[in-house]
Amino acid sequence: MENKLANKYVFFDVDGTLSEYRYEDKLYGGECSELGCQSMKNLLFGNLFLQARPLKTMQNLVSQLDSDKIYILGTIVTNNEINQKYEWLEKNYPYFKKENIIFVSSTMLKVNVLLEYAKKLNVKTEDIVFIDDRLDVLRKAEENNITAYHPSSFME
Repeated sequence: MENKLANKYVFFDVDGTLSEYRYEDKLYGGECSELGCQSMKNLLFGNLFLQARPLKTMQNLVSQLDSDKIYILGTIVTNNEINQKYEWLEKNYPYFKKENIIFVSSTMLKVNVLLEYAKKLNVKTEDIVFIDDRLDVLRKAEENNITAYHPSSFME
């Protein structure tokens, strides 16, 4: 799979893509499932995201790619979450440059961000790869000529 990513600009989601999508050995969900948390209290004040387990397969993949061409394109809801994700990424995925980390407030905005980055980077959409765990977002990316992969594509 690494060959398919060579010379491409690769954008990675965080939750469920670079990390396990669990908290206290339960799927994120609970009281605010659309926000991806166990409770509003955890989302606002807890360390929900700092405790996420990084996926070794994805760590190995990311470490083999050109750090100038890898990006984070994640979703956040609160300042607490964004600060924790920066800290978590620095600890578990030090290959990403801080200036290549992008957070948006809605998963459905991701494809629009990818299209704008294609313009900014002056590349064709075919030169961009997007890796996310949400099939609806991946389908929308593919509809826009962006190569899209689910994390399961990298599991052996």
